[in-house]
Amino acid sequence: MSTLRSRLASHRAKRICLWFFAVVLTAAIALRVEAAIYARRIVSVVTALSTLRVGETSRADTLRRIPALRPSKSGPYGAPVCDADECFSGFIANGMPGRILLRIWRTGSDSLSPVLRWWGFRFESLDVYVNFKSGKVSGFSYLLWVSAPGIPKGVPPPPRDGEAGMVTIGVSSQRAITGGETKGTVETRPPYRVIPARAAPSQSIGIAVTPDTPDEIMLRAFDFRLNCIWSFGGCRRWDEILPSVEPLVRR
Repeated sequence: MSTLRSRLASHRAKRICLWFFAVVLTAAIALRVEAAIYARRIVSVVTALSTLRVGETSRADTLRRIPALRPSKSGPYGAPVCDADECFSGFIANGMPGRILLRIWRTGSDSLSPVLRWWGFRFESLDVYVNFKSGKVSGFSYLLWVSAPGIPKGVPPPPRDGEAGMVTIGVSSQRAITGGETKGTVETRPPYRVIPARAAPSQSIGIAVTPDTPDEIMLRAFDFRLNCIWSFGGCRRWDEILPSVEPLVRR
C-alpha cells in the first residue's frame, strides 16, 4: 500500500513539474513575442523619423509619417516650455512586464531582477519629439531606453560601466554644433557629434546631428538592430542596437 502511494505521489510530482516548466516556457515565449512586437513598432517610428528634414518637411507630411505624434506643451526631453510654434511628442513602451521590471529595477534588487530578465521581462520605451516653425520641421529627437542585465548600485556614486541597468540612446537635431576646432581665425563646426556617457560609455550614448550631417551618418543614427531585446541574454551595450555607429566613436 505504501509502495502504491509513493508511486502515485511520484507521478503527481512529475506532472506538477511538467506543468510548472510548461507554464514557465510558455510565459517566456509570450514575453519575448511581446517584446518583439514593441521593438517592431519602435523601429517603424524611428525609421519614419529619419526621413524628416529640418526646414523642409511639412507638418502635415510629418504627422502622416508618424501618426503616434500628439500635441505637447513641453519641449524635448521634458523641457517645461515649447520653444517653437508647435511641439509634438510620441511615446511607445511595452506593457505590464516592462512596468514590473522597471519597478524592480528602481529598488535595486540584486536577486529578483536578473531572474525576471532571464524569464523574459524586458523594458523598452521610445520618446519622440518633433517641433515645427512656420509649418515646417524645426527640430526632432528621440530617446530610447532598453533594460540591461546590470543592476544600479545607487546614486551617488554613479554606477560603474555595465551596471547602469539600462541601455540609453539619444539623438537630437541641432542647427549647429559649437565647440569645434579653431583653425586660425575660423572655427570649424562638425556636422555631427557622437558622445558616449562618461559614467557608462558602453550603455549610454548621445548623437547630435545637423542639416550638414551626411546622409550615410543619418542612416546610421536611425538604423536600429533590436534583436537583443528578445534574445536570451537581452541587450547589454548600445552598440548592439546601433552597430553601424560604433566605428564613428573611434574617429
